[in-house]
Amino acid sequence: MDRPDYLLSPLPASSNRPVLVLGHSLGTNFALWQSTLEQLGKHCDLLHYDPHPRQNEAMGASIEGRGRALLQLLDRLAINQVDFCGVSISGLVGQWLAISAPDRIHRLVLSNTAARIGTPETWQSRIKLIHEKGLAEVAESLVNRWFSAEFSIRHPAVLTALANDLRNFSTAEYLAGCEALRDADFRERVQQIKARTLVIAGAHDRATTLSDAEFLYEKIPGSQLRVFPCGHLACVESAEAFAKAVTEFLSEPD
Repeated sequence: MDRPDYLLSPLPASSNRPVLVLGHSLGTNFALWQSTLEQLGKHCDLLHYDPHPRQNEAMGASIEGRGRALLQLLDRLAINQVDFCGVSISGLVGQWLAISAPDRIHRLVLSNTAARIGTPETWQSRIKLIHEKGLAEVAESLVNRWFSAEFSIRHPAVLTALANDLRNFSTAEYLAGCEALRDADFRERVQQIKARTLVIAGAHDRATTLSDAEFLYEKIPGSQLRVFPCGHLACVESAEAFAKAVTEFLSEPD
């Protein structure tokens, strides 16, 4: 049975609260946001969206395909406009949405992401590695790259849980995500983003570096930049500060 594309927090019948879309990172799931949900959900209804391409999507494994699928979902749910917070691969989906469907994105949070993540060569090497060894065999080494050394030592159970999730992750969907990342490059387009944008970076992020975040900050007009002392998953490693920064940003007057 396929995993669900989305998870929507219960909406009151007369709710006029804004909707915040949360997109997780490659090889993770909705649970990535667990430590931030109480804070983020105080003023917003939360729509979790899975960024991993599905095999039956018309556009195949692409960031644009996932963006278009989200727009179709919003139409089905009769949601005209949302705030969007995306980590890593989901940050690319957010960039595509803000560029290609600007009327649907009110505010944009780009966390631990880049206009281009890695290179086509690095993603092709990752794809080859998964085909040769299997996702389960490399899960632990991949997860170890997501966190700072200090956090890894102090919170080994967090890494173990994420590695176990990754071992059980759909190999086909993980590879499709790698293909989408391999082919995505918004470096020449991010300056078109008009939505008010918050860029969040991890000082110790090895996957999407501080330089990647600074590029987005410099190119997106009027954007803000926050840097936390963490690795690739600020929403986990710096959960309290992350949730506070996002909530404050979304609460700023237009």
